[in-house]
Amino acid sequence: MTLALVGTGQMGQAVKRRAEGELHAVAAEFDSEHPLADADGPAAFNGADVAIDFTLPRVALDHIERYCRWGQPAVVGTTGWYDERDQVRAWTREHDARLLYAPNFSIGVALLRTALEAVAPLLDDLDEYDPFVHEMHHTKKADSPSGTARMLGEILRDHLARKKRLEPEAQHAPIEDEALHVSSTRAGTVYGRHTVGLDSVFDQVRLEHEAKSREGFAAGVLHAARWLTAQEEPGLYTLDDALRARGA
Repeated sequence: MTLALVGTGQMGQAVKRRAEGELHAVAAEFDSEHPLADADGPAAFNGADVAIDFTLPRVALDHIERYCRWGQPAVVGTTGWYDERDQVRAWTREHDARLLYAPNFSIGVALLRTALEAVAPLLDDLDEYDPFVHEMHHTKKADSPSGTARMLGEILRDHLARKKRLEPEAQHAPIEDEALHVSSTRAGTVYGRHTVGLDSVFDQVRLEHEAKSREGFAAGVLHAARWLTAQEEPGLYTLDDALRARGA
């Protein structure tokens, strides 16, 4: 494949290293000094098969609209725009565009999510188990809580009648029973650790994923990119769509 890297930070560089190791070519790069917002049109991608976007939430929707309008297939790891998914789906239909997104491209996180989805329906009749989500990342991470932590919390909220909303802020008073606490820590150089806990007076169950490096995320990104370039139908896809093709 030939790639366009939109965002050349830590994840962008990890994707570039792995892509070059797999003999893919990087046709274009965009960063804060050469932003996508300054691009005149699709020619700026230099014929790239797929764009890889790891930038910032404040520019994500603008980038996505450009990918759709310019007919540029894109894999988007930037979060913070998910409330606008209906609009993005409309753009993909309007422009016959292909876009794949995920809050986390780790295959291990996909396995954690699958395990949680299998367990969650059992919890609705087990009121004694109170769920929580905690995530820890390095000090340079732009958002808090992470998109992955929100996704895990949403799985629990959607399966538990007793939980009505996520509560991502620090709690300075007793938390309401209907709230599901999603907490965060920022310290050091932690690549990412996500914990789903189920606490009762009897015991505590934890499901956890810890990334050892960014290479696992980069591998998932490139798998998603290969899958997306092979699709003929336009649409808004997720990493789940790509993983089902390999039986994960």
